[in-house]
Amino acid sequence: MDMSPMIDMVFLLLLFFLVVSNPKTIQIDPELEPPVADGAQAAKSIHGKIVINVRNDGSFHAEDTNITFDTKEDMIEYIEKKKDEVKAKGNTPVLHIRADKGVDFSYCRQVIRSGAAAGVDLVAYGAYNK
Repeated sequence: MDMSPMIDMVFLLLLFFLVVSNPKTIQIDPELEPPVADGAQAAKSIHGKIVINVRNDGSFHAEDTNITFDTKEDMIEYIEKKKDEVKAKGNTPVLHIRADKGVDFSYCRQVIRSGAAAGVDLVAYGAYNK
């Protein structure tokens, strides 16, 4: 029995699934040292995450650390744009806050309020597990 057609089919299926899958990784800001929490759990899905990094100096950065938010309006505009992109892909938008462990919570509250103003009502907070 000639197995070459079956081997060809396996490679075609493998190639199909590699092209169709949409792997996404969240870039980690090297300037951040996230807090440690007892009940921290890994995210079930990274699709739909709108990442805002809050550095120790109180500056706000997008997942792409080249994007810095100088005003609250800039952050709201960015979150709205990302929310629309996420919804267009059929995912639920989640505001993912990654703050340095020494950051005052008032900065995180600013991000949460900006997300609410942009229409994102789910919030995840990044932390390491002990």
